[in-house]
Amino acid sequence: MKKYKLLYFVSEDEYFLTHKVDQAKSALKLFDIMVVTNFNKYEERIKKLGFQTSNLNFDRKSLNPISNFLVFINFLTIIFKFKPNIIQAIALKPIFYNTIASFFFKNNVKTINCVVGLGYLFINKKIKTVLIKKLYFLILNLFLKKNTYFVFQNNDDLTSLKKLGVLKNSPSRIIRGSGVDIQKFTNSKKKKEYDLIFHSRILKDKGVYELIDALKILRNKKIFLNVLMLGSPDPKNMSSVPIKNLKEWEKQKLIIWKKKINNVIPFLQASKISILPSYREGLPKCLLEAASCGLPIITSNVPGCREICINQYNGILVKAKDSESLSWAIKELIGNSQKIKKYGKNGRILVKKNFLSNKISNDFIQLYKELLK
Repeated sequence: MKKYKLLYFVSEDEYFLTHKVDQAKSALKLFDIMVVTNFNKYEERIKKLGFQTSNLNFDRKSLNPISNFLVFINFLTIIFKFKPNIIQAIALKPIFYNTIASFFFKNNVKTINCVVGLGYLFINKKIKTVLIKKLYFLILNLFLKKNTYFVFQNNDDLTSLKKLGVLKNSPSRIIRGSGVDIQKFTNSKKKKEYDLIFHSRILKDKGVYELIDALKILRNKKIFLNVLMLGSPDPKNMSSVPIKNLKEWEKQKLIIWKKKINNVIPFLQASKISILPSYREGLPKCLLEAASCGLPIITSNVPGCREICINQYNGILVKAKDSESLSWAIKELIGNSQKIKKYGKNGRILVKKNFLSNKISNDFIQLYKELLK
């Protein structure tokens, strides 16, 4: 039987492996799949999993019109050679290219735009960013076709794009994140080495500075904690935290910093509480992983984070960009072993109910089948 063709367009190869590979593998029975991205080091690994690949050399933060135009032409060339039935773009820049490209397709090529967070464009209020945001959505609305499908990870992002007129003629639905494998991410009775674990990219927008300030507030109250910061800065992101800051915080013994590693499970199992004081998310995989491992959560009451943390059920929601609120939540939870146990148990129940990776994969398979009718 002849297979359909699915083109996955993601911003980086690493993101595909950490967030989308399970979904893509579940679709291999139905599709020949090509992964298009800016490959750094994982192209061969992705090929071995059964996917075709095509390198598209683009810069996530580049605003240069000439280089972006050349990338767009290369993207169009890849599409016309592969001849996909469905193109699935993930994150804002791939969505931008995909939407303009879809203007040149026949209606038999279906497009899915996956909004995995609105991030910097909605968090940053500088004039330059506001202008970029307006231009981005102006162009998006100009090229959007009726057969472009939008998938969101949370209700807030869907509402935000509705207000901007993006979904006026486009169908949409919510599929909650990437999901998590609860057989791999499981709780453990091993000794807890860390009081708090922050495992994410080291960015200002993830609330890193507020976390450091909260730890200083607690230190002034004679509360000293072992805090693991597990992750690396992202030089391509405008809110990346300088390495010199991390080294200085280590020197002050505020944190223990370890660069991003492939297997976070042993570190989650060795931690009491997961913390992510982010400004805005799509649906943070780090919190899904932590909840699956039976960790209670402290996170911001913002889009994305509140999808996985129910206040006083499996964690504590705090005000974003508020170190005092954050320090209170840490103090409230760290000294209460009963709450830690209760919230951790509830978090795993929540994951089992709403965020299983095979459930998320099945939701996408169902969408593909609907579009192919």
